[in-house]
Amino acid sequence: MKEKISTKKENFSTPPVWLSLIPLIVTSIVLGYSVFVLDAQPHFSLFVGGLTAGLCAYFFGFSWVTIKEGFKNAIAHTVPTLIILLIIGMLIGVWIASGIVPAIMYIGLKFLVARWFLPLILLFCSAMALITGSSWSTIGTIGVAAIGIGEALGIPLPMTAGAVVSGSFLGDKMSPMSDSTNLTPSVLGVNLFDHIKSMLYTTLPSLVVSLVLFTVIGFTVSGNADTSGVALYTEYIQQHFNITPWLFIPPLAVMLMIVKKVPAIPSLIAGVFLGGAAYILFQGGSLGGFSEIIHTGMEIETLNSELDMLFSRGGMESMYSVVILTLVSLVLGGIMNYTGMLHSIVLKMSGLFKSVGNLTTTVIGTSILVNLISANQYLAVILPGQMFEESYRNHKLKLKNLSRSLEAGGTLTAPLIPWNTSGVFVFLTLGVPVVEYAPYAFLSWLTPIIVIVFAYFNIKIDRIKTNDEVLEAQK
Repeated sequence: MKEKISTKKENFSTPPVWLSLIPLIVTSIVLGYSVFVLDAQPHFSLFVGGLTAGLCAYFFGFSWVTIKEGFKNAIAHTVPTLIILLIIGMLIGVWIASGIVPAIMYIGLKFLVARWFLPLILLFCSAMALITGSSWSTIGTIGVAAIGIGEALGIPLPMTAGAVVSGSFLGDKMSPMSDSTNLTPSVLGVNLFDHIKSMLYTTLPSLVVSLVLFTVIGFTVSGNADTSGVALYTEYIQQHFNITPWLFIPPLAVMLMIVKKVPAIPSLIAGVFLGGAAYILFQGGSLGGFSEIIHTGMEIETLNSELDMLFSRGGMESMYSVVILTLVSLVLGGIMNYTGMLHSIVLKMSGLFKSVGNLTTTVIGTSILVNLISANQYLAVILPGQMFEESYRNHKLKLKNLSRSLEAGGTLTAPLIPWNTSGVFVFLTLGVPVVEYAPYAFLSWLTPIIVIVFAYFNIKIDRIKTNDEVLEAQK
């Protein structure tokens, strides 16, 4: 029996599986060739995927109006995130130019030691992202400072980046302030704090294991670490920035606003202008310089090109690539979701869901696949959530089990994919290629494994037991 998809103007049968798979196959082939053979950016490949999805939908009988509605709705939901991206670009540049990031580095170089650096950075980034609700803001500020401190302490950059990514995405995922943490349960109608509590069971073991691994690595590499760079870094910072305790007011003010539940966009904008004030007051900057930094980022040119590269970052321009990548990926996912292609694929896969373990593995695998093909972590949560909601209800499983799996497969694996928007952001911000830091981003790949193990061994799997819960789940 054919399922029906209703739009305002059309009522069509679900597209057949063979047609629904064509956009995914074409995207995979073009993306693989462009990234691995041509060493090109993934933007055009995803554009080709979206174009193919639109042509397949049109071939099946959908009008241009319906196809346009599909990607327009997907993009509309992500506009606030795109704005946040641009503001983060401004924040990175302004906080470096104002001396805020250099001041954090300076203090870190004075007190942090190599052997404890990695686990402490993991915890520090986790706490920062938990408070702010933003992995990208944490990476763009604390992460940038951590890269400089780690390099001065002789810690290999991929290890530092792995600790930053692990902590930032952990804190983001567990924060009630996070957009992705709010988005995931909202797709399924799950209570936010039930969702967070459910994730704790699988995230805490990952955190403990990651801390142990980073501690072991820290003690191992610290014996061979060259700490001669510490003096070089502190001298460089003192020469080019005026370090004063007043520089810590902007980040503390932003954290206070977020604790007081001021929304992310006004909080970050306040951080930009507070940083601008610090730039003018303490670094002798001008309004013209502040305006230039907002657009193009901070640039330093001295005889030390390596340190110049570390402090020459940020600006709205640095985020353009990620914003465009997000837009083109949403075209592909939006069309496939709105026209029922994804639903068609799920119906064909339903025979795999005989056990909770198989269902959980399929959900996480699908989220990773969407991350690989669409290059967008939001689609990797939204699309599988809509695809597998009915299957969880059929198994009489509470939907917070599904939301937990979506975060593990969709949110946490995003920075492990070089062409994903998160992977591109981390590379552009920290300057470390994804393939180099991914093995050290322990928490990002440990958590999906633990979620799957819990499912197969029936650990912390919440089921619908009463008639009232059944009726509530069916609403």
